[in-house]
Amino acid sequence: MKKIYAMLLLAVSLSACQQQPQPLATDQVNALVGNAGYVAAAGHEPEVGTNDDARVQAHLAYAERILRQQTPANLSAALAKRRTHLLDLLHGYWVAGFFPRNYDYPGERRPCFIDRDGRLCAVGYLVAQTAGRPVAERINQAHQYDLIAEMQVPALADWVRASGLTKAECALIQPTYGSPNPVLSANPVPTSYAVGSAVWGGINVMLAAANASQFNQPDAGRGAAYAGVLSGTGQVLLGALRLPADEPNGGRYPGYGLPTGKSFAAERAVSFLNIGAGTATAALSFWNLLHHRPADAGRTAVSVVNYPGQIGGTGLSFTRRF
Repeated sequence: MKKIYAMLLLAVSLSACQQQPQPLATDQVNALVGNAGYVAAAGHEPEVGTNDDARVQAHLAYAERILRQQTPANLSAALAKRRTHLLDLLHGYWVAGFFPRNYDYPGERRPCFIDRDGRLCAVGYLVAQTAGRPVAERINQAHQYDLIAEMQVPALADWVRASGLTKAECALIQPTYGSPNPVLSANPVPTSYAVGSAVWGGINVMLAAANASQFNQPDAGRGAAYAGVLSGTGQVLLGALRLPADEPNGGRYPGYGLPTGKSFAAERAVSFLNIGAGTATAALSFWNLLHHRPADAGRTAVSVVNYPGQIGGTGLSFTRRF
């Protein structure tokens, strides 16, 4: 039932797109189906720090799947073949993951036909591959940041008629892109992680100081050493588990898809501090544990003694130093 409802909703959206452009929500990756592709792939809505390329890829995979399932029955053999070829091109495009950037609208999601670096959007790529790059450039010159439904250039209309796709289906394909240089987040590191790291770091500073003060102190116990090993190891694990993964595209576009590049760097810095502080505490505590001297070390000695002479023999010697 849910699948039928979703298909009906999509059909209504496609029909509405042909009549009137729909308002674009700032947090949606597509004007017609929103984040449905990402939800289908991940099981939940995208979060603030979700990588934008992952959102676009999930949407394009979803759009491809929908369009392959809904091939119009009245298409000629030539148009049906053309449609299949375009969907094959679309598949290769989203797998490659080389998407344009919305450089000119910070804080907004916008489609971008061709960006300043020459990267094409999904529909722009299909146009360039089948009609030539100059045709895509002409469309971009008139409608770089527009929705497909708003584009009125003859070059696009001619291409759509020969594609085996409708304009509404092209609108279903068209993603929007977040800004690669968003406004700096007021809280680049999650509060819970920042507070937890600060508290744990303070505890480990005290344990490290306690262990340092106990070096070669025979009257010192082992409690601080054991606690330091456990607490230091825990802080190392905390930092390692929360260490952000590498930025998308091998770092070619630093910070893209995250709240800001600075937030990525800030969380990574906190994670490295946790790893470093935890390692220092654990190492210092372990060293103290290995070199711990019992309180009576060097004061009490028990040994076997041999007595010379005719009445000699063997006995135990007990020595106590004060």
